[in-house]
Amino acid sequence: MSRLHLIALCILFSALCRAQSPAGNLRFDLSKIGMVVGGKQICEDAGRITDYRSQVMEQIVATGPKSVPVLIAMITDVRIAKTKEPIICYWPGMAIGDLAFCVLSDLFTDTSLTKATIPGAGWDDMLGPPGELPAWEQLHQYIRKHGRMALRAKWQKLWDKYGERMFWDQKAGCFRLRNG
Repeated sequence: MSRLHLIALCILFSALCRAQSPAGNLRFDLSKIGMVVGGKQICEDAGRITDYRSQVMEQIVATGPKSVPVLIAMITDVRIAKTKEPIICYWPGMAIGDLAFCVLSDLFTDTSLTKATIPGAGWDDMLGPPGELPAWEQLHQYIRKHGRMALRAKWQKLWDKYGERMFWDQKAGCFRLRNG
């Protein structure tokens, strides 16, 4: 094989790897998300985790719609977030994938905290009715039954359908659909 062919193959392989990785090398350290007061991370106990500003949340918002495929890919990450306090109060042993799912859910929830901004993105739309379960158990029950890949696939399907029409609504602090 000639040197020119080898270089061309390297360039092609590099391009393919970038295409398969959402938004290139974009990464978010979700273990550092949440409200930071005096340099300490405290748990979020009401509202949307996206309303509690941190450097990571600012990075996600600044990245705009390009952040969504990265977060979708992170749903399958089973590593436990190592934090002094739970990021979401009363949520034991939160995996990075759990955080990614929660952030996605909150990025697509309006300020009323009751309505998803795209059809099918609501917490119960994704996981089914909660019954008497706390949120963390509802998510883990879904994962035990269907797996993290199924949850990731649901989000990916929504993103494939609506992603091109999304914009960040600064005032509402969530993604919304453009008309048309």
